[in-house]
Amino acid sequence: MLLALAVSLLLPAGDPPVRLKISDDVFVRGERVRVKVKTTQNGYLLVLRANAQGRVRVLFPVEPGDDGAIRGGKETEVRGRGGREAFTVDDAEGSGKIIAAFSAQPFQFDGFTRAGHWDYAALAATDSVAGDAEASLLALVDRMSGGAYDYDLVTYTVTAHPRFRQSPWAWGDPRRWGGGWDGWSPRFGCLRCRRWL
Repeated sequence: MLLALAVSLLLPAGDPPVRLKISDDVFVRGERVRVKVKTTQNGYLLVLRANAQGRVRVLFPVEPGDDGAIRGGKETEVRGRGGREAFTVDDAEGSGKIIAAFSAQPFQFDGFTRAGHWDYAALAATDSVAGDAEASLLALVDRMSGGAYDYDLVTYTVTAHPRFRQSPWAWGDPRRWGGGWDGWSPRFGCLRCRRWL
């Protein structure tokens, strides 16, 4: 019996109900950010971002009338207007947060829309915990959810020092660089010059 318990603890658990990934965790102002979400079941998705100054933006759905349904078991890229990346970094230096909330029931956006678009004044006026972006985002999701939900949260950093952060897309084919790159976990190195970037 102890052996069975030990084996069950060592075996990897199943996938979490919702998993959120972004293209990097450090950005400079003006960079575009790719956001991907994967859920284990079919349901409804809501993705919110609080930038380094605490301003909240809805990344998904793009408009409150859009279908927020998502297929389980399939990774979905969150796209912005015109099919572009999810957002462009407009933060000053600091840390921002992105939350992906997943529910079996549709989210309710009453009170957060105006003329068919997101009402960012209403999003900013919600009760929030001063200085705690995660608590503020969760409070918004609580108000929009029709019941139970699961979520994943990532934090990103904005720096004003571009020499310490270079986008992997700027280098062309990432397979030329040592360490490899899978599109979401970049490790940079120049094999020829034997130095890490």
